[in-house]
Amino acid sequence: MNWESFKFAALGAVQTLTQGWSYKALIAAMLAMIFHKHAILFYSFAFLVFIDCFTKWVSISYLHLKDSGIENPTILESIKGIKKARAAKKIKSEVMKHRFLGKIGVYLICALSAAVVDVVMRVLDRPTFAVMTVIGYLVVTELLSIIENLNDAGVEAMSGLVAFIKKKL
Repeated sequence: MNWESFKFAALGAVQTLTQGWSYKALIAAMLAMIFHKHAILFYSFAFLVFIDCFTKWVSISYLHLKDSGIENPTILESIKGIKKARAAKKIKSEVMKHRFLGKIGVYLICALSAAVVDVVMRVLDRPTFAVMTVIGYLVVTELLSIIENLNDAGVEAMSGLVAFIKKKL
């Protein structure tokens, strides 16, 4: 083995790795924040609230289509009918925006408050429970809302699931 070639290659690798270290450190920090478990929980809540708002639009569209004379609109017709329901002022973006942001705000307050309770419980050498309880409840409640919206949109298979989840709560 040629040690001189190895030394040259190793120094070249170190030099390449250290080039732009500030950018690499910044990107690593951003990735760590983006993929942190609390960030993922926030993304998950935001996604669930978005799906809840969307399914609410679908259920409003379904009712609008029924009022327009379509006897049993399908889920696809209800999704396509969102534009017509918006034009008829049945769906108002301002209301939905406040609903979305309000829910996210309330969820953050609840989750942060639960985290403080868990910190206090750790300091008191007691078992923690608040974060898991609060977040679990909020997630299941959001899921129930999505399923109820789909049920209201005429998806008949959801009625049994609504009853099942309500029984579990």
